[in-house]
Amino acid sequence: MASPDGRSLSPTSLKQRLAAALPKGAQFTLYHVSCPPTRCPAIFSAPPDSKPERTYCESHLCSFAIETSKESRRVLVFAIEVLIYSTANLTTLFVSKADSTGYLHFLELPKGTTSPLKTISTTIISYLAETRQRPSIRLVVSLFARAQDQYLFPGSIENHGKHVLSDRRLVKWWCEVLDPVVRENTAESHNGNTPVSRAEAAGAKTAQAYLIVPGFDKYETISFFPSSVKAEKPGEKRWISSHPLRDISNHPNAPPRCLIPHFPDDPKARFLVELDDEIPEGPASQTSDSPSKRGNSGQWRSVRTLEQFWETMAFRQECSSGRLVGFIWVVFTPEPLSAKSLDVRSESSQISAISISPTDDGDGRVLPTPTASQPAPTLPQTPPKPQRSASTIVIPISPGVSSPNSRRRTTELPSSQSSLASQKSSSSTKSRKLKGPIIPRQPRIKSAKSSKRHTQPMYTRYYLWPSQSRGQVVLDEIDYKRVNDLLLGLDFSEQEVAHNSTRRWLDEVGVAARVIQPWGEIIIGEKELAQTEKHVPSATNLLNMGLIKRKRKSITEDKGVIAQKPDDAGSMLASTSIRKKPKSKRHRDQMTTQAT
Repeated sequence: MASPDGRSLSPTSLKQRLAAALPKGAQFTLYHVSCPPTRCPAIFSAPPDSKPERTYCESHLCSFAIETSKESRRVLVFAIEVLIYSTANLTTLFVSKADSTGYLHFLELPKGTTSPLKTISTTIISYLAETRQRPSIRLVVSLFARAQDQYLFPGSIENHGKHVLSDRRLVKWWCEVLDPVVRENTAESHNGNTPVSRAEAAGAKTAQAYLIVPGFDKYETISFFPSSVKAEKPGEKRWISSHPLRDISNHPNAPPRCLIPHFPDDPKARFLVELDDEIPEGPASQTSDSPSKRGNSGQWRSVRTLEQFWETMAFRQECSSGRLVGFIWVVFTPEPLSAKSLDVRSESSQISAISISPTDDGDGRVLPTPTASQPAPTLPQTPPKPQRSASTIVIPISPGVSSPNSRRRTTELPSSQSSLASQKSSSSTKSRKLKGPIIPRQPRIKSAKSSKRHTQPMYTRYYLWPSQSRGQVVLDEIDYKRVNDLLLGLDFSEQEVAHNSTRRWLDEVGVAARVIQPWGEIIIGEKELAQTEKHVPSATNLLNMGLIKRKRKSITEDKGVIAQKPDDAGSMLASTSIRKKPKSKRHRDQMTTQAT
C-alpha cells in the first residue's frame, strides 16, 4: 500500500497487525464498521468575518468478541470508536469512546500477560494515523480521559468481572496506550520546553505528545507520563505538559474560541457554548446567531487567553469535586515536500491506480481529485439548448420520427400563429393513447446511497479515504448512527443476556449492510510471551527455606542472663533470681497484729 505522497506504507492490514501484536494463541473476532467521509459542521469556530472550514467526518467502530463456550457462542468484550475530521489543512483523529464488558477472563490468558485491550487500542490508533496521513499536512490524535462506569455497553458495570479504572489510573492508561504510537516516529528537537519549528528539525516525520490535566501544574502532570520518559535525552522530550492548539491552527492569532475544537460529548465543548453567550452583539447580530458573524472581535468577556481557559476549566463540574479529566494530543508533522517531488511521486504506480487531475471545487480554485488510471471514453458533446422566446413553441415528435440529438424539435412560428399551434399540440397530446405491454421497473431500494458510497472519490483536497483501511462493513451516516444507537440500547449485565445482545447487534449490522453470511474476521495472536510474562503453575507460593535469615540471639540471652552496664550493676540481678520489695516497719506491725 502507498500513500498519495509516495511513502511506502506497511503492506500489512489491520488484521495482520493485530495478530502480530496480540499474545500467541489468543483468538478474537474483529467487527469493523465505518462510514465514508461526510460533510459535517466545522470543529473549529471561524474567526470574525470569516467562513468556517469545509470539514468531513469519517467514523470507525471496531468491536472485538471472543468465544465463551464450546458451542462457539460469542460475546463482545471490547469496542473503540474513532472519528476522523479532515479539512484542507489538518486531519484530526478523535478517540470518541472505548469500553469493555468484563468478559475477557473467558479467554484464560496466562497470568502476568499484558492487557490485550491496551494492545488493541494502540494498534488501531497507530494504523488509522498511518493510513490517514496526507503529504505536508499535520495529523493530530486527540482524546480526553474521563472515568465512567460504562460508555458503549449498557449494564456492563453490573458484571463483577469488569474493572473500572480510577481517574488517575485512566489518564496514565491512555498515556501508555499512545506512547508506542509516539515512539514509532522521530522525536522533535526542543528549545527548553518548546518544540523547535519543523524547518529546523530532521527530514523525517516527527511526533510530539501533549497532556493537560486541569487543576494540576506542570510538575504534578509529569506523574501521569509513561515510565519511558525517564530514559529520554534532555533535548528530545516526547511528552510535554502543555497543549498544541496554537501550533495546529491556521489562525494562531485568532481569539481563543477559534483555537479550541468542538468534539461530541467533550467537557470543554460545553464550556465553549456557555462562553459564546458572553460575546457582545454587534450590528450584524440581528440577522445571524453565529458569534463569528456578530460584527465584533469574537473575544469572551471573562476568558481572554488560552491559559486562562484551562485555569477556568479546573473549576468546572467535570474537572472538580474530586474528579479529574486528562486532555491528550499527539501531533504528527510530516516532512515538507517540494512541488517537484510531489509530481514525481504522483506519477508512481504505487498510488493504487489513482492519478491526480485538476478539478474546480466551485470556488474558482483548482483541486486535485482522483481519476481512473485508464483514459475515460470521450462522450459526445450536448449542443446548447436554444433560448425560448415568446413565439417559440415546442412540438413533440411523433413516435415514428427519430432525431439524433433529442426527442423534441423547436419551430419558430410567427406570434400570430403561436396560440393556434399551441391549441393543436395540446389536443394532439391528449388524444394520443399509450399502447403496448407494460414493463414494470425493478425495485431499487437504497440503490442511490449505495452507488454514491462506492463511487465516492478516494482522495480529494479535503480528505483521504483509502480502500484498504475501510471497515469490513461500510454504512452511510444514517445507518451507522442507527446501529450505534442500537448498541447503546442493549444489555450486557449477565453472560446469557450479553450473548443475545451480541447476536442481535451483529444481525442488525448485517441487515443494514445487506450481508447474508456471518461477517467478521478471526484474529489469532502470534506474539510470543516474554520470559517474565510466562506463568509457572504452582499450587502455593513457597519460599526457599535457605533464603530465610533468622535473627541470632545473643550469648547472654541463651544462658538466661541479661547484659549489665557497669554503672548500674548494683541495681540489676540475674534473671533466675527473685527480687522482693523490702517490707516497711508499718507493714511488719500489721502482719504481727493479724497473726495474734
